[in-house]
Amino acid sequence: MTERLTLACALTLVAAIALIASLEAAANWAQTLTQQALDSGFLSRLPPAVSVAFGFPKGEEGTDVRQLLTKDGHEVRTFNVSVANHADVVIFNVNAKTAATVAYLLTPDGQLRTAVAGQAGHEAKPLAAADAKAGLTRERRFWSARAAKPPAASQAPAAAK
Repeated sequence: MTERLTLACALTLVAAIALIASLEAAANWAQTLTQQALDSGFLSRLPPAVSVAFGFPKGEEGTDVRQLLTKDGHEVRTFNVSVANHADVVIFNVNAKTAATVAYLLTPDGQLRTAVAGQAGHEAKPLAAADAKAGLTRERRFWSARAAKPPAASQAPAAAK
């Protein structure tokens, strides 16, 4: 009976440690992805309309970023870290079929600063707070899951390496 109790306690302890580790990874998703982008993301540029809307220096030229990219059907998601200022983190979601875009400017720990939406090539307009919060919740769920996985070797196109 004592052996069973000891085994049960040990299994409970292992489960608790695993839960704590996964919660820490979820809490640090933005820092994890920022480091992945800086280490292995490819060099890209945010569109000028988004850069201007977020008030980035020389925004009319676009903003150089290190980028992680995923594509699922018509949906293209990018996690971007400014080359000039690593504290500027932008999640970008584009519907490639309609050219509808939403961009979220985050703090380094993944908190929303502001969000804009629009059509590619047009002026980005501020997104209503409720829409920004709901959209970021979906993005956070997606990117948190991505942060929990080890980075794939083929995330950056061969030409950008």
